[in-house]
Amino acid sequence: MTRRQQYPRQSDLFVPKTPLVPMTASERAKLLPLVSALLSEILSVVAVTEAGDEDHA
Repeated sequence: MTRRQQYPRQSDLFVPKTPLVPMTASERAKLLPLVSALLSEILSVVAVTEAGDEDHA
């Protein structure tokens, strides 16, 4: 038995476990500003955190 056969392959974390639910154009239009706001918030937190890290370097 080879080393590869001893350990089962880990499933891909990014492969959906269930089939995707189709979205209508109106649902996507509602989600777009929410996702954009969320990504902007994340970027601002990352920028503030990185700026704080530079002060301690």
